[in-house]
Amino acid sequence: MRREKRILIVDDDDAIRALLATVLRRRGLRVDSARNGEQALESLASCRYVLMVLDLMMPRVSGYEVIEHLGTVSPDLRPVVIVLTAGIEQRSFNPNIVIGTIHKPFDIELFIDTVEGCLTALSDQLQLDDCHPANPRTPEETKAN
Repeated sequence: MRREKRILIVDDDDAIRALLATVLRRRGLRVDSARNGEQALESLASCRYVLMVLDLMMPRVSGYEVIEHLGTVSPDLRPVVIVLTAGIEQRSFNPNIVIGTIHKPFDIELFIDTVEGCLTALSDQLQLDDCHPANPRTPEETKAN
């Protein structure tokens, strides 16, 4: 089953959230946004996302708490995460959940390249997972042709 390239942007800074959403929408991607971790968890409960761009330091429910929650969600249902952080704290995250970190302030081209690289890798993985050839060939048959 292929998942649509739907992205959730989570940041308590209105300007950053709006900028990132606009940039990704201009690239033809479906983007939702949340201003804190609490709203992010509500969005995750009602919609499936392939990728989440997540600020760590937010009021109410932090990005750390959102990542902790994602650890309890089936890998087939949870998005992968690119973390946005203004801090210098080095914290290790589950690499099956957090696949990238971008430090604020950041270059918008770096952000775009990171997101597009993640989406390409995810698309390749999903296509491989979905591929079931009707007549698989043995290595010997492949060499013979």
